[in-house]
Amino acid sequence: MDSGTNSTAAALAVNAPDEAADESRRGFVKKLTVTTLGLGFVAAVVESFRFLKPNVLYEPSRIFKVGEVSQFPFGSRTVIEGKGVEIIREKDGIHAISLVCTHLGCLLNSIGNDPEIGYACPCHGSNFTLKGEVLGGPAPRDLPWYEMYMDNTGTLVVDASKVNHKRTKLAV
Repeated sequence: MDSGTNSTAAALAVNAPDEAADESRRGFVKKLTVTTLGLGFVAAVVESFRFLKPNVLYEPSRIFKVGEVSQFPFGSRTVIEGKGVEIIREKDGIHAISLVCTHLGCLLNSIGNDPEIGYACPCHGSNFTLKGEVLGGPAPRDLPWYEMYMDNTGTLVVDASKVNHKRTKLAV
């Protein structure tokens, strides 16, 4: 009987490491499953909250104040830095013209010493008159004029979101 007991004990001893290894594998798989499900749940919650906050790029306002009428004497051409706009005051009124080339969006240079050419594109050579009409080059369209108005404090305001298709000047 001793030999039978010894062989049973030996068999249990041999099987015990396999069972322990099997239990450690099961434990590992359970932990891996719980961890994967937990991470998936956390990712779903995070994405749900991201959905509630819109992914919006805020741009600066296209409506901006340029100053008092007295800052623009008759015959002046004033570039508004950082806005891509030039304010032109003439005897019959004042208007705002875009300084962004209609070809590929380069900023135009004002040509002050040539009465025929008002603006020149440094990138591809388009030329425009003082009124913004294309003289030559690859530009497909004339320069747009922007809507202008005077607010209740007497300050000139340019609305670059609205193009002045009729090219009317603000009488001041």
